[in-house]
Amino acid sequence: MRFFRMFVGLLVLLCLAPPLVLLVASFLARWAGCELDPDVPLACRILGGDYGDILQAMAHFGYYAVETLPVLATLLVIWVLIEIVRAMSKPRKSAATHTPANSRNRERGS
Repeated sequence: MRFFRMFVGLLVLLCLAPPLVLLVASFLARWAGCELDPDVPLACRILGGDYGDILQAMAHFGYYAVETLPVLATLLVIWVLIEIVRAMSKPRKSAATHTPANSRNRERGS
């Protein structure tokens, strides 16, 4: 189950990459006082260099969020359902196993 949770966590991060990249691009453009257009690269001077092409590519990549956010929602619903089914299928431990007489030290004979 540990591998499954790590795999789902990786998929969640991959689904969140496009909107996060778009947010970073818009933050950088606003910080530099530039316009951001995902269709046309506009000149944007940041620290003496023109980064308009890079910001345009990042903004264009951000449009993949339209495809990844529904995948993310579906993935989270499936993950929650699997965790619920797993939690319900676990056998319940009786209260007798938690008493001091049945501790690990008693079973070892000490």
